[in-house]
Amino acid sequence: MKNIVYYIKILRPLNFLIAFFTIYVSVIIADKSLTFSLKAFFGSLAGSLIGGAGMVINDYFDVEIDKVNRPERPIPSGKISLGSALVYYFVLNSVALFLVIQTNIYAFMIALISVIVIFFYSYKLKSKGLVGNFVVGFMTGLAFIFGGVIGENVVPLLFPSILGLLINFAREILKDVEDIEGDRIKNLQTFPIIFGEDKAIKIFSILIGITIVSTFIPYFLNIYNVYYLLIILLVVDLPLVYSIKIVSKKPTKAELRKINEFIKYEMIFGLIAIYVGVN
Repeated sequence: MKNIVYYIKILRPLNFLIAFFTIYVSVIIADKSLTFSLKAFFGSLAGSLIGGAGMVINDYFDVEIDKVNRPERPIPSGKISLGSALVYYFVLNSVALFLVIQTNIYAFMIALISVIVIFFYSYKLKSKGLVGNFVVGFMTGLAFIFGGVIGENVVPLLFPSILGLLINFAREILKDVEDIEGDRIKNLQTFPIIFGEDKAIKIFSILIGITIVSTFIPYFLNIYNVYYLLIILLVVDLPLVYSIKIVSKKPTKAELRKINEFIKYEMIFGLIAIYVGVN
């Protein structure tokens, strides 16, 4: 039973659920008739499994780094062996691709490309500074497009995908600042290691600032209603402004981790705002 817990934990359950509901809500936005369909469920579960598999392969390659940065994780703590993690990775992706082929061929192609990109990100791109950070942001934004493709209506998901890209691009930069100690041990060339933590935090603040400004655009273009504006302003934008204020005061590693988790929850509220805004 304990082993099952570790296999669930390595998937990052909160991330798994966020991915599932992001895709599911995107499918509904694309086509409301799919609200209670197996098509929406299979596609959302497939996307979550691919994201979960990405966490597994990321931890597989990062085992030495995580012994410093996050020793409590299942692989560096020895709860899951490297061999078992690799088998788990292939099983998760296989199940995901089987599920997504039940939706449509275009969604399947996006899923297959995502599996490949996530693997190469974990294997090589993660150490390529802002390029690696951007890839994570792009893949997060792609979740909205993926949902739109399943629902066969991508247009209403274009703007959410851009916001998803921006906020996760910023979050990944901040995570590199948080993980700088372990990344230095493995000689990774992340942005804060090459250019310094202050410049990394400055870029984070700029990206979050752009994200905040961008959240107003769909309201003024009459894409989303006033309920979207109220939720996004009070529950997303104001807290994001606060996060900029905190990171500007040289936060500790523990504080950086809290901010990263905080931003993750902000993405949930952003998703709620988008869903309310189009109904």
